[in-house]
Amino acid sequence: MPSKNAKEAGLDHLSAMRALVRIVELGSFSAAARELKVATSTIARKITALEAMLGVPLLHRSTHHVALTEAGSLYHARAVSMIADLDDTLRVVAELDAAPSGPLKLTAPVAFGRRYLAPLVAPFLELYPAVQLDLRLTDNHNDMVMGGFDLDIHEGENYLDNLIVQPISRNDSILCAAPSYLARRGRPRTPADLAQHNCLRYLHPEGDPRWHLTNGEGVKSILPSGNLQSDHSELLLETTRAGLGIAEFEIWLIRDLLVSGELEVVLPDYRLENALTGRQIYMAYLPNRRFSTKVRVLREFMAQRLTGIGELPDRSLLPCLADEL
Repeated sequence: MPSKNAKEAGLDHLSAMRALVRIVELGSFSAAARELKVATSTIARKITALEAMLGVPLLHRSTHHVALTEAGSLYHARAVSMIADLDDTLRVVAELDAAPSGPLKLTAPVAFGRRYLAPLVAPFLELYPAVQLDLRLTDNHNDMVMGGFDLDIHEGENYLDNLIVQPISRNDSILCAAPSYLARRGRPRTPADLAQHNCLRYLHPEGDPRWHLTNGEGVKSILPSGNLQSDHSELLLETTRAGLGIAEFEIWLIRDLLVSGELEVVLPDYRLENALTGRQIYMAYLPNRRFSTKVRVLREFMAQRLTGIGELPDRSLLPCLADEL
């Protein structure tokens, strides 16, 4: 019987590890062989040798199905992490003396992306022309590993434990209305006054229909009522701008409209607590992207331009509040 060291010496462990990971992800030996551009028999020999070296079966095989054994599940989980770390190390070393280049995949919410990221794409790519940016806008959180994303901008609390998060800004929400509406219907002075106003409601299947207003001294909860409700924030924004009523928005969505005076803050001493949108806007990335040059320059570029976007501008910049100073 050959010794364990002799078995190890005859096995390219990294190649076999990569083969097993691809077999599991693609679902068959033949699919993995096609991707790796080797014969199926070569893949099979690698896995057989790996199992012989470890002394345990890693895969249950059948004609049309491949499944991990208990030992295989443990090995696969560690293998995925080790391969990712190794690939990241090789990438970082290769990038040390090189300008950022290659594919870079970013995801963000739809309205946020249209309003803030779209204007930043051209300036970023002018600075780093060798980068191929892939920007995906969606309101459904993506699995960063399965989706191959390098950076995720999202509002609300961190939703995956294995991500590194970098806060960009507070994510404050306020009530606002068009000057024409407030001139016609009057300005609420307390949360209770909202019962006399046309309140435009945002709907979400996981959301709380109530508005929870806080001024630091407690929370006032009301159930708004009015003649419009929608699950689309930008639709509500357009109707609010048209003078239909009072609505709740995150400040990043209406910041420019507040500064221009097209919208006015209602109950300026109050903020809204919203479990869906949370209290922060974050950039998130996987630990194995931590030292990637292209991810670093994208993070720095976005942080310089997006810091504080979810916070109410200084009152001196808001026409409706400047007179109160």
